This record gives sequence, C-alpha cells and structure tokens, in this order.
Amino acid sequence: MRYLCTPFVLLALFSTLSLPTLHAQAANPDAGIVGDAPDLSPAALVNAAWTRLENGVTGTKNTDTRIAAISGLSLLGGQARAERLVGNAMHDPDIDVRLAAIVAAGEMARNGSREFPTEIRNQLNDADPKVAFTAASTLWKLNDPSGEDILLAVAQGERSGDYNFWKGSKHNASRTLHSPSALAKIAAQQSMVILVPPVGMGMGAYGYLKSTGGTSPQVTAITQIAKEHTDPSKKALIEATKTKDAGGRLAAAEALATYTGMDTRDALRALLTDGKDNVRFTASAAYIHNVGTAATTGAKKKK
Repeated sequence: MRYLCTPFVLLALFSTLSLPTLHAQAANPDAGIVGDAPDLSPAALVNAAWTRLENGVTGTKNTDTRIAAISGLSLLGGQARAERLVGNAMHDPDIDVRLAAIVAAGEMARNGSREFPTEIRNQLNDADPKVAFTAASTLWKLNDPSGEDILLAVAQGERSGDYNFWKGSKHNASRTLHSPSALAKIAAQQSMVILVPPVGMGMGAYGYLKSTGGTSPQVTAITQIAKEHTDPSKKALIEATKTKDAGGRLAAAEALATYTGMDTRDALRALLTDGKDNVRFTASAAYIHNVGTAATTGAKKKK
C-alpha cells in the first residue's frame, strides 16, 4: 500500500467503465476476437485488437471509452501506431481526453518512446492550467524538471502567489493565474481525479484503485508481485485474469503485458471478450505487446 500513500501531483480521469458486450458482426470492430472464433491466428487477433484500440480512441465521442482505450495504449511505448494515437489525443478538444493522453504519453516515454518528452514539454504552455499542471507532474515522474517552476509554485501555495513571481515564470500557463492556489483549486475541481501512477503501476490499475478509494487488496497485490517476473508470480497473475473483480482482471492483464509464453498469451486472449470494455482495451494492448515480444525473441534466436 505504500504507493497509495506517496504524494503525487497530477490529474487525469478514470471511471469504472461498462459497455454492452459486443457481438460478432461484419461491421463490428470486435468481429474476429469474439468467443465463437477460437481458431484465429495470433496475427489476426493482433489486427483485431489494434482495430478495437483505434476505434476506442477515435470512433466514439464517449469520453470514458476513449480514456480506457488510451490507458490500454500506454502499454505500447515504442510502437509508432500507438504513439500516433496518443500523440493526436494530446491535442484533442476534450480536456479530459488530453489529460489522459499526457499521462499515457509519460508511461510510453518511460517504456520506449523517445518523442513524447518533447511533446509533453510543449503542453507546459497550454492555455488550460490543468494541462500545464498535468504535463509538469508527468515530466517530473520522468526525472525531467522542465515544469519544476509550476510544481514549486503550487507546492508553496499563497506564499508564492504575488504577481511578480508568476510574471517571472517560464511557462505561459502559469501567468494566467493570480496565485498558485488557484491552479490547485482548478485541479481539485475535476469531477474524477487520478494521480500519476507511481513507477511500477500502470494507468489502469491505479485508476481502478483511485475509483475505489484504494480498497482493493487484490489489485494492490497484483501490482506488487507483477514486478517479480518469477514463475509463481506469473501463475498468480494468470489465475487473477479469472477473478470476478473487474479491477483484478484489468490489473492482471496490464501486468501480463511484460510476461511472455503461450500460457500468458492464452490468458490475455480470454480477456479479449471480457464484459468490461476497460478490461478488453487493456487486454488488447497487452496481447499486442505479448505477441510482438514473442516475435522479436524468436527473431533473435534465429540469428
């Protein structure tokens, strides 16, 4: 539980999502990854999973759905297709989608993306102070102090609230405020707030813990053992994909993205038809990562 006690500054939003189960139809982006097509190849499943993620971000106006898809994409740092989707979402008209994209970009930068730190720095000058605050916090997690002036000002509160301080700030967004406490107040007014997940915990698991007030011991345990990469931890994570708790299934899928093996792939494949769309999005991204890792490993062995 030490992660939940760590003070982080950032906002983005999450909620427990539930959409009707999608059925196999020709016009349905989920066609090809439903339970009645068990013999599809991994390549076909990967293509269908990409379609689901892309449609989740761009094919709906539902903010919760789009954020769930962006959260899944955060597992795919270093993959151009995922980076394009998240990069575009960082400029979306929907402020909450933009915030989620910044957090996802930070996760992707930590896991292989070289371009996103620059794009996140650009958000420090956004006209909306929530965006600047989110960008500063995300960069700080990446050990990038570019937004340090924003964080210091908010941390010091009214003591740094005179106009001269803000006038000397590096970032335009800061100058639009009368005091640092105003920025913090705007952050607190978000209807659903999630702090930046600590290193080692994915967006999906942390979002679920925030939505439940951090009251899921199973999710907390999953995020802890996921870092071990031992046979017992792998077995436990695979079993967790079958739990009745949607948060546990989501956290397990997120954790299994960094594991390999047919047993891992089979467990993720089963979640591609999960009844919760946030679980399906996470499982889709984790499956893509798993198959890609297996292909890369196989290529190296042939050499």
